[in-house]
Amino acid sequence: MTGRDLRPWWLAVAGSLLLHGGLLGGLSWQMTPWQPESDSPPIEARLVQVPPAVRPPPAAKPRPRPVPPPPQTEPVAQAVAPEVVDDAPDPSEALTDEASAEPAADSASSTEAGEAVVPPLNALPPRLDLRFQVRYGLARGEQTLLWINEGNRYTVTSVASATGLAGMFYSGRFVQTSRGHITAHGLAPEEFWDQRGDKRSSARFDSVNGSLTLTPSSGEPRHFAYDGEPQDALSLFFHFALTAPPPDGLFVYTVFNGRKLRRYAYVVRGEEIQDTALGELRTLHLARQADGDGRFEVWLAVDRHYLPVRVLRSDDKGNEVELRIQSIAP
Repeated sequence: MTGRDLRPWWLAVAGSLLLHGGLLGGLSWQMTPWQPESDSPPIEARLVQVPPAVRPPPAAKPRPRPVPPPPQTEPVAQAVAPEVVDDAPDPSEALTDEASAEPAADSASSTEAGEAVVPPLNALPPRLDLRFQVRYGLARGEQTLLWINEGNRYTVTSVASATGLAGMFYSGRFVQTSRGHITAHGLAPEEFWDQRGDKRSSARFDSVNGSLTLTPSSGEPRHFAYDGEPQDALSLFFHFALTAPPPDGLFVYTVFNGRKLRRYAYVVRGEEIQDTALGELRTLHLARQADGDGRFEVWLAVDRHYLPVRVLRSDDKGNEVELRIQSIAP
């Protein structure tokens, strides 16, 4: 190797040594010595001037305890017991409370017994049209009962007429109308009209004075006194439907039969199955007790709003009339 060739090689070695030395020397000056990390942050101490201590305000003087008032002379029942903060009441106290509350409940129930014992009325559609087949001896006919309910007002209209050969002997129509209002106890009639051919009569109920005034087709008006809530010959049927008599019992009503006021007693004879034009119906059989005014029996369809589906009655002369249901709309 010539001298010219050795000079670049040494120059390269010298440059490399200088470069490594510079790097090692520079890192030793720039790198900070490694210290183990501390869990707590560095603490910086400063001198701060402490403010003067604030003295607390003087304690309030205790207020004098109020002197308890003298014992009251009122009854013990009016005294108010202090509030008890105890989640687990004493069983003996609970029994005492219940025993002391029972007389109050009994007195309240006895005070409001008239309102508490009144059951709710059955709901009837605002309009009902009942059509019956009528049998009067050998004669046949039709009768319709129309019920209309508008709020707390009601109207019942009955129209009866002869059919077939009977129409040749019994002409005209027999129309009756009852109007009044609906109370919590049932129907309370106010007016009643009766028209048989050319003969017309009317009756007016005065519930304030407990009197009924009958204006017949001829003659002077007649006055009747009554107690309680009377019914008329039409309202009685729908009064039964609204109140739904229980399957046993005895009921007494004052009823205007178109000529006079009478007090009638009705007995429930139980449930019976009646074969009708609407099929077999479960009915409640009611009968009027013997009173000298003839026979009266009615069968109320239990599953059809307790509406009458059969009526059997007779007058004091023994003439018998039977009504059998043909249709109920709606």
